[in-house]
Amino acid sequence: MKNDIVAGPALASAATEVTSTNEAGAKASATARRAGAERMMIRVLVAEDHPLVREGIIRALERDPGMTIVGEADNGITAMELARQLNPDVMVLDLRMPGLGGAVVLERLRAELPQVRALIMTANESPESLLDAVAAGAAGYLSKRTTGEELRQAVITTYGGGSVITPELAGHLLREFSGSARGEGSSVRPLLATRELEILRLVADGLTDNEIGKQLYISPRTVQNHLTRIREKTGLRRRSELARWAVEHAVV
Repeated sequence: MKNDIVAGPALASAATEVTSTNEAGAKASATARRAGAERMMIRVLVAEDHPLVREGIIRALERDPGMTIVGEADNGITAMELARQLNPDVMVLDLRMPGLGGAVVLERLRAELPQVRALIMTANESPESLLDAVAAGAAGYLSKRTTGEELRQAVITTYGGGSVITPELAGHLLREFSGSARGEGSSVRPLLATRELEILRLVADGLTDNEIGKQLYISPRTVQNHLTRIREKTGLRRRSELARWAVEHAVV
């Protein structure tokens, strides 16, 4: 009996020590999880000119505890100002916005803030817009038909250095490239891409690079890049020659 009496307090002490150790371990684990969550927090800037759409995007992203909205903008100029001030990890960006179009914002981000990952979310589902956006530095391109879960996953993928394209748009691109590879269409269309034909029509209408950029929601530099490719494909150099070529080939 004496041994039993002595052993009781010893076991109780050992149990207390184990309990304390477990509690300390649990607290340490919780602290580590909180620290990890803080380290993994994705800082997002949302640039969208339509208030209801912008609020919907923000609500969808806020459902993920690993994301925080650091700012929102309703035009391209404000989007760039906030990007410089806040240095977000990811910017969710619409292509068509007042002030500065999304394509111009993309080019400025690439030049000034290359660490900011830009994710386009737009109603424009044309392959040409996708190609222009990727050429300007977009890390992802989503349709506005994207679900909240798909948007959250796209932000995570973009933040991690990956690229995301809405499957429907990827399908458009595959059809565009496969058709060009087979030489389908008229004698003009295999030569010039759809966007190049659009720009050529506007050149024939007498618009400047700046005016063309505003009408197509792309930057003047992107217009110039397209014109360079048009000149290479047609062998023409002067703007007047391009305009005459457009008329002769029934582009306008």
